[in-house]
Amino acid sequence: MKNIQIFTALIAVSFVLIVGIVLRYTGAADVATTAEIQNEPPTIDTVRYSTTAYGADNLSISGILPNIGTDRVVHINGQVTDLNGENDIASSTLSLNFYRISKSIGCVTDKNDCYRVIPCDTSYIEGDDTQIAYDCPVSLAYWVDATDSASAYGSDTWVAHVTVSDVAGLQTQSAATIEVNSLLALNLPEAIDYGTRSLGEVSSSTTNIETIITQRGNTKADVQLSGSNMGCSAIGTLATSTQAWALESVGHTASTILTDTLTAAKRNILLRTDESNELSANLYWNIAIPTSGVKGTCTGANTIAVIAKAQAGIEWTSRTSAADNFWHSVTYGNNLFVAVAGIGESNRVMTSPDGITWTPHEAAVANFWASVTFGQGIFVAVAISGSSNRVMTSPDGITWTPRTAAVNNNWKSVTYGNGLFVAVSYSGSGNRVMTSPDGITWTSRASAADNSWESVTYGNGVFVAVALSGTGNRVMTSPDGITWTLRTPAVDNDWRSVTYGNGIFVAVSDSGSSNRVMTSPDGITWTSQTSAADNGWDSVTYGNDLFVAVSYDGTGNRVMTSPDGITWISRVSAVDNSWKSVVYGDGRFVAVSSDGTSNRVMTSD
Repeated sequence: MKNIQIFTALIAVSFVLIVGIVLRYTGAADVATTAEIQNEPPTIDTVRYSTTAYGADNLSISGILPNIGTDRVVHINGQVTDLNGENDIASSTLSLNFYRISKSIGCVTDKNDCYRVIPCDTSYIEGDDTQIAYDCPVSLAYWVDATDSASAYGSDTWVAHVTVSDVAGLQTQSAATIEVNSLLALNLPEAIDYGTRSLGEVSSSTTNIETIITQRGNTKADVQLSGSNMGCSAIGTLATSTQAWALESVGHTASTILTDTLTAAKRNILLRTDESNELSANLYWNIAIPTSGVKGTCTGANTIAVIAKAQAGIEWTSRTSAADNFWHSVTYGNNLFVAVAGIGESNRVMTSPDGITWTPHEAAVANFWASVTFGQGIFVAVAISGSSNRVMTSPDGITWTPRTAAVNNNWKSVTYGNGLFVAVSYSGSGNRVMTSPDGITWTSRASAADNSWESVTYGNGVFVAVALSGTGNRVMTSPDGITWTLRTPAVDNDWRSVTYGNGIFVAVSDSGSSNRVMTSPDGITWTSQTSAADNGWDSVTYGNDLFVAVSYDGTGNRVMTSPDGITWISRVSAVDNSWKSVVYGDGRFVAVSSDGTSNRVMTSD
């Protein structure tokens, strides 16, 4: 009986367990679900140029015209989308780089060519829940670099480069280009008041009237001047010709007589590049009062018309050299132009702070100084004559010290690059190169061949030299100035000069037929180009987005220019002298000549 009861209990327990299992597998339950949504980077949908914050694009077609004499705010704006939602956009990372494209995105902030806005303004109201609007206000100076076709940077353009990240750090970028237009604007004097003058008085450098013209735009400018008779309230009239103007503080006799016809003053007011100081230029006015026939207050009207100034390198003006020496080379450094001569008395050096007014200086020795350069804080010149002293150095261009060349070769050209001075020669046996880390101690190096090496330059990480002689090997290159490799020129012309700029090497020659220029991107592979004329091109340089070459012969065309080294245009030199060397510095090209009478310098700005 007892066993039967136990069995019955087991059956009951089993039933309960079975029922429990059935209930567990047939009742309702909460099941956890998961899914991972991949993070997507944001996208910059639009980059617009607007006159108002968050406004529509209304400047891309017309370009940006600066304000006269004051900043102009331009709004670079658009829309950012993040499919993960607008809150996934890290608005604090929205930034703008606005720069002249040849300066590159890594440019140093400068009101001429490089602006930054970090961070830009944002609005989460516009668009749907995956979009935000951004606005980057840029305050452009009135002297901001122009890039339209009429400007000094016509081959360039401006680019707005917008960057944004999401909260996870995924970044996106977008860009849009635009032109900044030329603004021709000068602040001119309102009146010219000669004050009280006596009969017969002729104004001098101490009694002339100075007027100031201030740059208020972003375009090189000149002024044209004309006048009219001045009627006197009591008796007589002062003729237009009684007035005269000058660019320097001189008296009436040394000034230019005013006429009734507009005449260019060649005041040449340059582009402003200094954020702290205004750029201005002076005009000086003189008057010569007749000895009789006039009395009272005399009034008239002079006209000062503002005109655009051509790009530097196009129009040239004669300047008086310090002496009529055989000026062979000119360089620029430490805010100073320095020229050296091959022939002259104790004045085979001259210096100028502006390329216009020159001062003679004594060379270390009376050698034939053929080339001068600047680097590492010193000027270095080399000569084709002398005895163990065919190098001289100067910290200021004024006081010179003789140095011992590595060997007494005919050193024709010297340059500086990558921490090294390098000179080349047209004489010597296996040693037509020498190098120096400081311009003082020199070491002989083996040239690639014993050619007549005429010119050497540095650019794009390589030294390049060109020669007058050799067969298929009138170029040599070196990465360090020590080990040299021969290269094949475009043609075996007499290559006189080589320079680097705008990403290419350019060499010029005084021989050849319609092929007196050659170019190379690397100094290795060269291509013939057609010169503007088959002149004796002696020197070429690069500056202000322009290649400029000068010649020792030709009629009215001893200058040629090119924006790219390929297409060349003839320009009229100031005078048909034998121009030996040209350099660019401080917004101005300066050339020197081996002949001429008190005019062996010319400038263009």
